Amino acid sequence: MKKIILLAALFFGLSSTAVAQQKIGHIDTDALVGMMPEAKAAEAELKRYSEQLQKDLTDMETELETKIAAFRQNEQMMTTVTREAKAQELQQLQQRIQEFSQRAQQDLQNKQVELLQPIFEKASKAIEDVAREKGFAYILDSSQSKAVVVFAEGGEDIMPLVKAKLGIQ
Repeated sequence: MKKIILLAALFFGLSSTAVAQQKIGHIDTDALVGMMPEAKAAEAELKRYSEQLQKDLTDMETELETKIAAFRQNEQMMTTVTREAKAQELQQLQQRIQEFSQRAQQDLQNKQVELLQPIFEKASKAIEDVAREKGFAYILDSSQSKAVVVFAEGGEDIMPLVKAKLGIQ
């Protein structure tokens, strides 16, 4: 019985020592991606795309406002049939504007994913490469938006290593 207890204690002692000897690192991936030149270029392209969508929406809204003003100005002289047709036309234009706005929001989100996905993949690969090269068992993301690491004391911040891997100063 003493041998079993001794073996169990020895086993648990060795396994806790093995875990304690594993290298753990951490990195703020949000900060890393923000430093990458590709992210700045993607952000600029996304801004241009967003501005174009906003311009198109503004143009449509201006057209609607112009048609509403013309409708109100000429409403008294219109026949009932013409007034109803013009009112329906205005409602359809307003509906198209709402649909455009919703599609534009979705389109902008899709564009953001399209532009940022390769950047996140590149950053992730660099993190994995550094982790393997330097013998880390775990790399934790310390970005505030991810909330994977609530508290970090100890471990190694691998940001300088990954920045060097990506050629970021």
